Amino acid sequence: MTTYYQRRLWRLPREHEETFTAELFARGALGCEIRDDSPATLAGGTLAVEAYFPDPPPLELALWDLGAWPGRGVETLAAERFADRDWLAEYRAAARPLEVGRRFVVDPRDEAEAQDVGGRTVLAIPARTAFGTGSHESTRLAVAWLEDLDPRGLDVLDVGTGSGILAFAALRLGARRAVGFDADAGAALVARQNADLNRLRPSLFAGRLASLRAAERFDLALVNVLPERVLPEVPRLLPLLRPGARVVSSGNLWQRRRELAARFAALGLNAQGEKREGEWVAFLLRYIPP
Repeated sequence: MTTYYQRRLWRLPREHEETFTAELFARGALGCEIRDDSPATLAGGTLAVEAYFPDPPPLELALWDLGAWPGRGVETLAAERFADRDWLAEYRAAARPLEVGRRFVVDPRDEAEAQDVGGRTVLAIPARTAFGTGSHESTRLAVAWLEDLDPRGLDVLDVGTGSGILAFAALRLGARRAVGFDADAGAALVARQNADLNRLRPSLFAGRLASLRAAERFDLALVNVLPERVLPEVPRLLPLLRPGARVVSSGNLWQRRRELAARFAALGLNAQGEKREGEWVAFLLRYIPP
């Protein structure tokens, strides 16, 4: 059965961006895109806000009275209904394999096949909804650290596994085992499908750190997650690490590196090194129990 969605578009003064978009999500928006709609000036400027909703829309949206918004300069520009489709199909058709690190090639196409080519290992990661095809700097930085650390014989934990790419790379580099999880059940499902494509058997599940057995211990944790999401979880991560275990933290903005390194240190993870690509930095952290 075909699934339908609604796309709605508004124009509003820049000063109302946060409050207006917050109200859209409170009323059931599935996603939101914000674009400049006029040249910004010191006085402000306008934005175009595009939001997507299920069809029929949630009752909260159907009953929404714009109330004072028109008086604040908010205009409704468009509303349309459309059928769901595979948004990444065209990308996969045109995509080409991408070298990641020194040892890997990531193939995002539908016909991707795990194999060794020209001294590199091909990881089959068809582009779906889960993050982590290897094109983002934070993923490439995590793979670079993984290659440097040589995970042969280690127990590796992949926090926020996404497509499973880091767990797969760890196993191809000789890890004794890899356990990966994601809070997004859809991502965990995609990771399992990708594991079959790559003929690998990591342990994958949907959930959080609290789902792991208390007796679990790991030598290396790969954390390609935005810091605001992972920092609150660090106290749950530490008991799962063996003394001296290493943690690769990617997904950090370079301009915040000193602040973030200090916050990790305060939680018991001391910075041992960093790698940078563009505006992103990945830390190598070490756990020394008190």
